[in-house]
Amino acid sequence: MKTQQTIDKSEPSGRATQIAAMLITGIVAFTWLYFGRLYLIHDPGEWQIANQQLGYPLYIIPLIGVTHILGGAGLLIPNVPRLTEWVYAGFAATLLLAFYSQLNSGGSTWDKFDPILVMAFAFASYVLRRSMRANRWSI
Repeated sequence: MKTQQTIDKSEPSGRATQIAAMLITGIVAFTWLYFGRLYLIHDPGEWQIANQQLGYPLYIIPLIGVTHILGGAGLLIPNVPRLTEWVYAGFAATLLLAFYSQLNSGGSTWDKFDPILVMAFAFASYVLRRSMRANRWSI
């Protein structure tokens, strides 16, 4: 006789978690892919902010774009939990360093908290994906 595996959570709450995780993860991945593309195509606005306002050397900006694209793409690969853990760790380190760079540069007060807002979305994505994995859902 076969035994069936069941999920302890009710179906609607599991589905809502799955939809929220997919939506927020999509937003985070799109944000990273979009800004990575801007760094790679030498967008004058982004390069000016990175070089003049934050003080990054010009040769490092394309590397930042490549890592942004790799991170955004890494979030979209399903069923590879170790990879996504490393992507989220990279996001946390990058966003903390971005916040530190913003604090030590000029600009408006609201610009300084952009990395914290993005980190809130990345953290929400991480928590929702972990809860889905615990409930045996998968994205």
